[in-house]
Amino acid sequence: MTTQTTPLHQLSFENALAELEQIVRGLESGQMKLEDAISAYERGAALRRHCEARLGEAEMRVKAIVQKADGSLSEEELNTPADQPIPARRKRAPTRTTQRPQDDAPSAPIWDDNIPF
Repeated sequence: MTTQTTPLHQLSFENALAELEQIVRGLESGQMKLEDAISAYERGAALRRHCEARLGEAEMRVKAIVQKADGSLSEEELNTPADQPIPARRKRAPTRTTQRPQDDAPSAPIWDDNIPF
């Protein structure tokens, strides 16, 4: 088991997740002193970011595996260093489309606000 003194970059995904789960259980118990709870919360937030970065790296590695036309697999080279954080996904702006002209009516832009992201 890891401790709160282990540097994040030395933790595997599994060890970081186990420590994060332990912190969550401790916070949920309500038995921690305020200062200890704040420190645990800060460590938990850092562990969450570390786990998300590791998952992002794993996702990129999986996406880099390409199936060739003959059915064999190859792995493409990634140019992302392992210690570089994966940026958070940004919410897209609504897309702009134009309506089809009907009876020579001028085209008017409309915004598609029904996009779920």
